[in-house]
Amino acid sequence: MTTTTSPSLAIAATGLRKAYGDKTVLDGIDLAVPAGTVFSLLGPNGAGKTTTVKILSTLIGADAGDLHVGGHDLAVDPQAVRAAIGVTGQFSAVDGLITGEENNLRIAVL
Repeated sequence: MTTTTSPSLAIAATGLRKAYGDKTVLDGIDLAVPAGTVFSLLGPNGAGKTTTVKILSTLIGADAGDLHVGGHDLAVDPQAVRAAIGVTGQFSAVDGLITGEENNLRIAVL
């Protein structure tokens, strides 16, 4: 079952919270990112940017919050979120010392 929210928002987060033990790293984050926009998440080291992205891309779970990505509720249908998004990190996973074909073959084996 897929629960959706307004298609006009690519990301809708209300009250996003995350803690590791007694260390709260996100405390009530709200985001409303309209579909079709370019959005940047900026802040100093330790502000929770990576944690927020990991939660919204279903890599780790949130402790609280009403979270929707691509119109899909993360709590109800994380697989639909994964099917709707693509995420890449800051650094390339491509080996610069081998050819493009060799990189593709290596990725296909993984």
